[in-house]
Amino acid sequence: MATDRTKIETYLNEKEFSRLNQLSKQLKLSRSELLRRLLMNTPLPNAHTFEASRGIVDLLQVNADQARLGNLLKLAMDEPLSADLLRKFDQLTADIRATQDDLKKIAREIDASIGRKK
Repeated sequence: MATDRTKIETYLNEKEFSRLNQLSKQLKLSRSELLRRLLMNTPLPNAHTFEASRGIVDLLQVNADQARLGNLLKLAMDEPLSADLLRKFDQLTADIRATQDDLKKIAREIDASIGRKK
């Protein structure tokens, strides 16, 4: 596969190699990406970025769970229901949609706070 990248080789002593591996694991970057970012003076991730990203993933999982719940409620509504139960289902569905919208808004705010590119 053609690429515009140039492969380089370098030699590190045991201490340097260990430090490179430690940093790449700590920052959750490949060794190549870590060296590339250091070379180009690109900011490295920090603990806040990792926590915020984890929070976004958690919010998206809750959002997906609510979507599944909403779909199950729609299936239940295909069955004959009393007017009172139907009204409760409608309110529950509206609450789920509102909560999903709130979760999406919070996820976007967290995403913006860590300055991720879209």
